[in-house]
Amino acid sequence: MARNSEVAALRAKESAPPLTDEAQDDLRTAVTVTRTHRKDIGIRHVVFRLDDGPKTILQYGQSFTLDVTPGTHRLRVHNTLFIKNIQFAVESGEHLEFMIINRGGAWTFSLLAWLGASPLFLTVQRRSLV
Repeated sequence: MARNSEVAALRAKESAPPLTDEAQDDLRTAVTVTRTHRKDIGIRHVVFRLDDGPKTILQYGQSFTLDVTPGTHRLRVHNTLFIKNIQFAVESGEHLEFMIINRGGAWTFSLLAWLGASPLFLTVQRRSLV
């Protein structure tokens, strides 16, 4: 009896119409990493890595969108001085955005003028786009 229901389920799956492009887009699961925030100081690069993927350099004004599988993931971000490790979960059809901000402190510009270098602090903000 169980065998007949399995066969019926397989036949129903085979006879189901293929998903339209719009329906496939609804099921797309993505993560966007961006560096476009107005408070970003706009200098130096930031490096990010999603799970065990390749390291990607992110300059000010750039964004990267990656398709991911639903489930738990890890985003690692660093600006050569500060490191952020973020564990997050994403559901099927969800689109998350991580906005990376390389920001200065109150004394950043005075140190930059005096020494030619200054530490930049790293902030990561998360929001759901869908």
